[in-house]
Amino acid sequence: MPIMQPAYHLGIVVADLEQAMAELGKIGLDWHAPIRNNSDVFADGKTVNVTPWMSYSKQGPPYLELLEQVPGTIWAETGLHHLGVWSDDVTAESRRLTADGIPQLIASHDNNAGAAINYHQTSDGVRLELMDIGRVGPGLALYLSGSADGYLDSLRTLG
Repeated sequence: MPIMQPAYHLGIVVADLEQAMAELGKIGLDWHAPIRNNSDVFADGKTVNVTPWMSYSKQGPPYLELLEQVPGTIWAETGLHHLGVWSDDVTAESRRLTADGIPQLIASHDNNAGAAINYHQTSDGVRLELMDIGRVGPGLALYLSGSADGYLDSLRTLG
């Protein structure tokens, strides 16, 4: 049986990323430069490309992930959204969770990292975001180190 690592982040869907970063900054949280996610989401027999802005706290783990809401998707409602956990085999872990009665909500593909990211939900409504540690981990570690913040900020002002 695969063993998932402890949650490394808590995902929060927000209406306005900049406003949420400023508000949560008032309680002492600092943020990495916002980045634009680019994922293909597979749900209900359809594929939808989503590109929300997101940022991670500099404090952690566990980190706070702010993700700008995306109407008509799993990220449509604001508030505490999911526990982010690492998996060394997202597909196998998703199959195991589904077989154990924790159904998959969506499957997605992070186009930036080339990796599967799947969501499951317990009977009590707790969402789990399974992320591929081998593919997403290195890029996220670089991002969380803060070494690219200045560069990412300059790209955001151009976009």
